Amino acid sequence: MVLFLLPFMFATGACGRKIGDACTTSADCDPSTGTRSCDLSQPGGYCVIEGCDARSCPSDSFCVRFFPEIFVRKLCADTCAADEVCVGSDADAVCVRRSLEKRICVQNCADNGDCRGGYVCEPTGQDGALPLTLSPDAKPKYCRPAS
Repeated sequence: MVLFLLPFMFATGACGRKIGDACTTSADCDPSTGTRSCDLSQPGGYCVIEGCDARSCPSDSFCVRFFPEIFVRKLCADTCAADEVCVGSDADAVCVRRSLEKRICVQNCADNGDCRGGYVCEPTGQDGALPLTLSPDAKPKYCRPAS
């Protein structure tokens, strides 16, 4: 009986994908527990874990706080309101409402070679993406769609 089940166990274990892998449905990312989902708004889909914190992402990923730039209020130099966070780099940093934050585990990378085709390795801290890590000064990089 064990010999019969062994190939099935290996086959189903290999079905789940890593954070950042391509997908067409959430079952592609995590067929057994359903903790990973497929973000179809990304080119070719992107396996993610939503609602993360600084400790909850798998070892090949980290949590990023995304803020939609469409709701930009003003430059941070003008001082953000209490319900806003400053997102961006230096003079281009803008104020965005905290309530619009979306937390997602994303694939970490050192360079473009760590990312799949159509994606590039970019630092957080720009384009509405702030890292949520245990080190407040960390600027990790992640795989994002190429522009």
